[in-house]
Amino acid sequence: MLVVAACRDDSTTRRPFDLPEPMPQVGESTDTEHPKARLTRIDVYGVEAPDAAGARVVLAFEGAPLFRQEELPPQGVLPTRIAIWLEDTEWDDSLPASRFVGEGGLLRVRLATPDPRVVVDLQPGATGRVFYLTDPYRIVVDVSAASRPRAGTKPLVVLDPGHGGREPGAASEEHGLVESHLVLELAQLTASRLRAIMPRTRVMLTRSSDVTLSLEERCALANAMEADAFVSIHLNASSEPTRKGGVTTFVLDTTNDRQALRLAARENGTRVSEVSGIQSLLARHHRQGQVRGSLALAEKIQQHTLRRGRLALPELADRGVRRAMFYVLVGARMPAVLLEASFLTHEPDARALASRTYRRAVAEGLASGIASYLHGR
Repeated sequence: MLVVAACRDDSTTRRPFDLPEPMPQVGESTDTEHPKARLTRIDVYGVEAPDAAGARVVLAFEGAPLFRQEELPPQGVLPTRIAIWLEDTEWDDSLPASRFVGEGGLLRVRLATPDPRVVVDLQPGATGRVFYLTDPYRIVVDVSAASRPRAGTKPLVVLDPGHGGREPGAASEEHGLVESHLVLELAQLTASRLRAIMPRTRVMLTRSSDVTLSLEERCALANAMEADAFVSIHLNASSEPTRKGGVTTFVLDTTNDRQALRLAARENGTRVSEVSGIQSLLARHHRQGQVRGSLALAEKIQQHTLRRGRLALPELADRGVRRAMFYVLVGARMPAVLLEASFLTHEPDARALASRTYRRAVAEGLASGIASYLHGR
């Protein structure tokens, strides 16, 4: 049995450091053969940015640990802490016992015994929330630094070319197309066009070359930089015959749509059962205002991308704005969407994607949609 504590909806009144109430203690397992989980890695993302507004700590495991979490108030020289107690879990001596960070609201991450636990020390005024991802199993701690005034700050858009490096994504062998290469070009074209039509807008890419980034790292950068919009760019594909291609823009939310669940499982690198089993838990991690902003951004992107794309491919299908459980969007503190810009497994779409004219049209539409959203806020 896996026991976790879910965060309360952010729309409720919050204490200064709002974390879920700890779950009741789990009794001793009667299964003496229950295998131990192993903590293999602790990654910290988002703190590379100067003046980072947040950080993300990812605990990676072999196996699935039982855990409980608790907020601990300042005590003597100890700051406010998030403690994660791990049952039936071990780690190697190669893991550092303590890692000082000092950025993004995160002071330090450390291992503690004899009761095995990971302790996240927070900087003054910082808050945190905890959730988990599966297959492979990860516990994620999202830290937000103390709020700072943002008056006069230029809007920032973070574009996320999906996949990359060891994860090339979908492909069209007939046309020699690889998703990770195409979406990087689309992101670069979009950034160039957005800077041209909105010169005061800052645009960042999560990757500028063919490198591997984790799903957790991509959103962490946008949070750390206090982005105004996060757009993850992908190309769709299906293992079944595709009768209709087209453009779809997704927001993070619960869904019973089997096609959306299959697509999310493919993009997440997991199974459909894992996506549907935790979607309600993860969907509760946004503020309602963030959801509304994401839907507004998605509508603009869908409308403009479709309109411009049809100038080069008139039969380009409108697959609409939809909801799905994409891990890359989990924890975003700004409006965040995932665009499936066309279908690599639909012949007309794939043939068009092989053309620079069509790729430029899609990028111009995406840039126009983002600009329209920013203008209308």
